[in-house]
Amino acid sequence: MTDEIRPVDPVRRRDDRRERDRRAAERRAASASRNLVPVDVPAEPAEPPARPAPAPTSDASAATFAAQMMGQTGQRRGLKGGPPVLDAARSTYLGNAYSGSAERRPKPGKASDTDA
Repeated sequence: MTDEIRPVDPVRRRDDRRERDRRAAERRAASASRNLVPVDVPAEPAEPPARPAPAPTSDASAATFAAQMMGQTGQRRGLKGGPPVLDAARSTYLGNAYSGSAERRPKPGKASDTDA
């Protein structure tokens, strides 16, 4: 009625062939790469290191110091500081260096009204 049940076959490794092919390719690449490296050529000397960036000019240091002092705790800030603080902030802002196309400061001279 029923056929005889055979025992389960042992597990066969199917990836052995791929490993053999990969190892053979690695050996071929390693032997070819050894042939391409010149041994009798001396190494070239390295270039001298690049110069460090120049130090920032001292013009920005006064503005930086003023901004730092304004940010300290216990200092009068903003509108509560009154005219002295506002005048100091205005002079610091207007005294900064030119920032190119992102310039927001008013041009020197007479202020004029523009229609938006």
